[in-house]
Amino acid sequence: MLDYFADSNVWDALKVAAILTPVLIFVWIVLTVMALHRREVYFWSLGSTWTSLIACPLALVIMSFSVWRQVHDPNAPFDLGIIFAGAILYTAALTFALLYNFRATRSAALAFSTSMLQQLAVLGCFSFTFDCRAIA
Repeated sequence: MLDYFADSNVWDALKVAAILTPVLIFVWIVLTVMALHRREVYFWSLGSTWTSLIACPLALVIMSFSVWRQVHDPNAPFDLGIIFAGAILYTAALTFALLYNFRATRSAALAFSTSMLQQLAVLGCFSFTFDCRAIA
């Protein structure tokens, strides 16, 4: 299998894909925000943005509680009830964001794109939080 990736054409294609991926993500973010502004909807003023930034990390923290029992007892099973509770909260927040964004933008594609951008903001907040803890 490594011989397949050693071929220069495949390796060049992987390098081009590695370069284009961040550029395409940046273009997607800019186009989504520009489309929102054309409809006079602003990303940080949407209630769904703040709901996603609060409820989704909370859901991830709730789901992580199922692992904490294994800190003291490595043989302890996962608590699926806690995982399901966090998953239900995350799904509810994402569904609310989709419906709220559709109501605000009147476009299914723009609502989906905005909701995914909000999830990217949640991921960014998580990343920033953990990076700041590593620095301190």
